[in-house]
Amino acid sequence: MFTNYKIKNIESIETPEHLIFEDKVINNINSIISLVGDKKRIVPHAKTHKSKDTLKILIDHGITRHKTSTIKELETLAECKPEELILAYPIASKIKAKRLEKIVKKFPQTKFSTIVSNNFHFDLIKDISNLNGIYIDLDTGMNRTGILEEKVDELLEYVVSEKKQKINGIHAYDGQTYGVTSIEDRVIDTKKSLSAIRNVEKLMKEKFSIIPEIIVGGSWSFHFYIDEKDIKLSPGTWIYWDASNIRQKELNFEIAGVVLGQVIDHNIENETVTIDIGAKAISSDPLTESRLQLVDKPNAKLVHQNEEHGIIKLNGEKLKLGDYVLAQPGHACTLTPKYNRALKIDKNGDVSGLITPHARDRV
Repeated sequence: MFTNYKIKNIESIETPEHLIFEDKVINNINSIISLVGDKKRIVPHAKTHKSKDTLKILIDHGITRHKTSTIKELETLAECKPEELILAYPIASKIKAKRLEKIVKKFPQTKFSTIVSNNFHFDLIKDISNLNGIYIDLDTGMNRTGILEEKVDELLEYVVSEKKQKINGIHAYDGQTYGVTSIEDRVIDTKKSLSAIRNVEKLMKEKFSIIPEIIVGGSWSFHFYIDEKDIKLSPGTWIYWDASNIRQKELNFEIAGVVLGQVIDHNIENETVTIDIGAKAISSDPLTESRLQLVDKPNAKLVHQNEEHGIIKLNGEKLKLGDYVLAQPGHACTLTPKYNRALKIDKNGDVSGLITPHARDRV
């Protein structure tokens, strides 16, 4: 019914509905393993899927170390007994530090680590028993979290002097590359990030006798570090992919998570239709036009959204009342928590089960 997306008995699905195509998920896993080569170098971010179901598939394929953003993700995914979970988000309160400590104690089969970028973060977690260690969160240009290269020495002095936690290495997310479609520009930015990382690595080795593990990269940059064989790679969105990331023509991932909707009204004079994919049903953090792309309707554009309504300017495309539409999200990571489960669609187009984002809640 839709190019590259087969759905049987579509009338039995009540819209809007989150669909995940299992063959595309498997394709994405196989693609990243083929691209990177060594499964042990892949440390993906679980913020995109938030699911024990998806994590189990990844573990079954030999990808056993994962990053999370929330304490809920950390606790929930630990039930799958991965080799390691890294909380790639700074602890900034005593209540979260205590919760982290309880999780570490509850799941002894998994190694837990976290990131710090200042003394404040470190002081909150330094007394957590059995924590596998910390990563210094390095800001390479995104200017969101992390410490600047020139300030790392002072932080390391403090952490080493406290003798409380092992320093595992360096963590860096170069999210400033997001949306930069030029490969050349992303390569230039990656080289700058790599220079900062290597400088910190040298500092750790020569001054503090630390041999750091390096975990770096996001979905727009990870593949530019592949030739640096000592570096672990940390994309997130690749597992489901989306309409923003697919602009990276050099990567072979497929958009596995989509939203099925219907045309619920039309305005012939304005050449628009209204679909039931509103702001509550799909990623709402991109700019309006970039929140979704309709499969097989390349000229149709989302021009306005309310809670339950999406207004589509047809621009010559054909849609009528009751028609089904398939929307590729502009941002897969913010789509996942909009639904309490997704329908899993097999290669034949049948609903074969559910994929639950078990960690969709914050607490």
